[in-house]
Amino acid sequence: MKEEIKEILHSDKKFKDKLKDLLKYAESGKLAPFVQFVKFGLVGVSNTAIHYGGKQLGYYVLFAAIPNDKVKIILGTTLGFIASVINSYFWNNKYVFKSEGKKTFGEHAKAFLKMTSSYALSNLLLATLLEFWLRGLGIPYWLASLLTLVVTVPLNFFMNKLWVFRKKKEIPADAAETEGEEE
Repeated sequence: MKEEIKEILHSDKKFKDKLKDLLKYAESGKLAPFVQFVKFGLVGVSNTAIHYGGKQLGYYVLFAAIPNDKVKIILGTTLGFIASVINSYFWNNKYVFKSEGKKTFGEHAKAFLKMTSSYALSNLLLATLLEFWLRGLGIPYWLASLLTLVVTVPLNFFMNKLWVFRKKKEIPADAAETEGEEE
């Protein structure tokens, strides 16, 4: 393992290409699950920024003419949520879980709905945990919010990995040919 890393680092390639090679190496070995989790986290950070930006854009720009603050908040939050879920689906599909082959519109729609469902479930859990830690244990909101991430981020990762973007098991060609044959 160390030799392969040394070979990559000492190659004549540009720095950018060396980084790509190191990432490919990490993704193909024992570090693959960890690298995938880190990528999922990076997508999550971008989702947070997009959700926040969408809420602000909605409240201050797109829905600014609406006199009712509650309506502006709901519309802005909805805009931010939709934009962040679309971002999440795109990057998790292409970058984190690397769906292979072309998908039909129906397959994309099904996976998108699964992902949205997993985030909705996670948000329900998050709200329940926050309530428990705030009222039940008296933990301050800022700390309770961080503690929920320790539960919900891994939960979302595994729901996405094992349910939303699960790789289909392929039957080897020779097994498919012999299926149904008797000896």
